[in-house]
Parts: sequence; C-alpha cells; structure tokens
Amino acid sequence: MENREESLRAVWKAIRAGKKFFIAGHLNPDGDSLGCTLTMTSLLERLGKTVYAYAAPAIGGDLKFLPGLEKIHVGVLPENPDFDTVILLECSDRQRGGDLESVLKPAKTLVNIDHHLVSDAYGHVNHIDSVASSTAEIIFQLFEASGEDNLLPTPDEATCLYTGLVTDTGRFVHSNTTAEALRVGSALVALGADVNKINQVIYFTKSFIELKLLGRALEKMEMRFDNKYSQIILTRRDFETFGATPAQTQGIVSQPTMIPGVEVSALIKEEPDKVSVNLRSRGAADVSRIAQLFGGGGHARAAGFKVTDKTVSDVADALAEVVYNVVKDLH
Repeated sequence: MENREESLRAVWKAIRAGKKFFIAGHLNPDGDSLGCTLTMTSLLERLGKTVYAYAAPAIGGDLKFLPGLEKIHVGVLPENPDFDTVILLECSDRQRGGDLESVLKPAKTLVNIDHHLVSDAYGHVNHIDSVASSTAEIIFQLFEASGEDNLLPTPDEATCLYTGLVTDTGRFVHSNTTAEALRVGSALVALGADVNKINQVIYFTKSFIELKLLGRALEKMEMRFDNKYSQIILTRRDFETFGATPAQTQGIVSQPTMIPGVEVSALIKEEPDKVSVNLRSRGAADVSRIAQLFGGGGHARAAGFKVTDKTVSDVADALAEVVYNVVKDLH
C-alpha cells in the first residue's frame, strides 16, 4: 500500500468531490462492517452529502442497538441509482457486498476501504491496510487525516466505531490487538462510546435458543489429529430442533480454542443453500490460507468460506485433509 497518509488524503479528496454517495459493507454485516457503514453515513450527512446506506441480507439481532440503524436500507437497492461516489467498506473484492453492479457501473468514483490481508484493489481509490486491526481503526484514522481539528466522531459515531474495533479484536484479545488499536479504543471511549451498552448487548446477552444451540455444538465437538484440530458440525436438523438459524452461532467457533493444544477450530454449518465454515486459530496456523483454498478469506486467526456444490460431510472431509497438512508439523 502507498503511504498511509497519502492514501487517506486520496479518500478525503473523493469524499469532498462527491455529492451523492452509496455506502455498503460486506454481506451479513458484522460489528465492524455495520459500525463503519453507520459512521460513514453519519459523517457524510454532517458534511452535507446525500447518502444511501445499504446492508444485506439482514442485520443480526445483537447489532440492532447501534445508533442510526434506521438509515440503513436492508436488502433494498435503489431503483434508479445515480450516485457519483460509491464507498465499499471491508469488502475484499467487488462482489463481497453482494450484487451491486447496478450501483457500481454508473458511479464515477469507487472507494475501497479494507483491512483484509488478501484484498483486491478494485476501486478508483483504494485504502487497504492489512496491519489495521479493523476497518473501524481505519475510519478513525480517516477522521484524524481530515485536517480539520473540530472534525471528530460524535458519541454515536464513536459507539459504532468502538463496536467494530472491539468485535474484530475479540475484546482486545486477538493477535491483531496492537498499540494502535488500543490507542484508537481509548480515544473512542473519551469521545463518548457507550462501552457498557456494547459489552452488555454483544457479550453478556444470549437468548435461550442460542444457549441451547451452544450446548448442542459442544456436545458434537470432535477432537482430531492429536487434539490439534477441533471440528463442530451443525446440520439443518440441529437448527430445526431448536428453531434456530445459522446466524445464532456467534462465538461458538472460538470455544474449542480454549482447550490447550488446539491449533485450529472449525464450525461447519449446513444451511439451506450452502455449507458455511468459520475457522479460528490459536497460534501458529494461518486459517486465512486454509479459507483461500476454498474460495474464502479473512485473517490469520479468523477466517471463513462458503461452498454451494458439496454436502456438509464432503466439505468436512475436504477441510480435515487440508487442516491435517497444516497442523501435523506444528510444535
């Protein structure tokens, strides 16, 4: 990536030149994607811009507390898009936000802001910083790069950015917790981020169904390859038993990494139209490289992928073969 300051100035040049903006994060937005979408929407509106904020296909219940959520068009694209500027957040490729070609093609400027290790430079303006803990960290740096002393995140914007930062770092536990991430977190708290509400809603609130599903997942946990690999398979029948959805599995994949010796944890979910896989690594294994072999991606310690043309058992077998080759020589 070019010099970070120069890259951020290029983003600001596009922001100041644009009048009508379309903003979206990736499909099935997490705290970072949605928090940044809301923050950028609010910032652009404060700058006098017209903004259409988009998310698809749905927003998780644990994120519905975020301020400004009513501004998001969930799964509804504009009929006659005429935006001069499109900003895609945390989308490692052009399709990561969904089928947005009707919006992207007529736009004069496409801005790509991302922090993934593997990310396409598909925008007219690209700010890709794989060292950043989160896109939220980058957006805070964008505020700082504005050159305006009084342009700081509002308390609501700080709450959205802190949500992105804390979810992507796992409450400042993951290996992407850097000095810069902690500096940004501290600054956001000072600016009024509602830390207590974020923690209570995201980390200390679970529905009865979610807890029952967690119990089923732990019952089905398997240990393989000298206990270096933990695998959990949740089938459609498991979800039907509890009236649950695959979206209600937040945090399950990280549970096995608490077991000493586990290098890779996989949560394999059978969904109606696909098999989705979440991966976590405790130490030396880079699960982003595993995910890439199946068309996915992510980070060294957290990644995932989806498969549409194989059964859940076939995906599990293919994944196990790859993981075996990754972990067999570790330690």
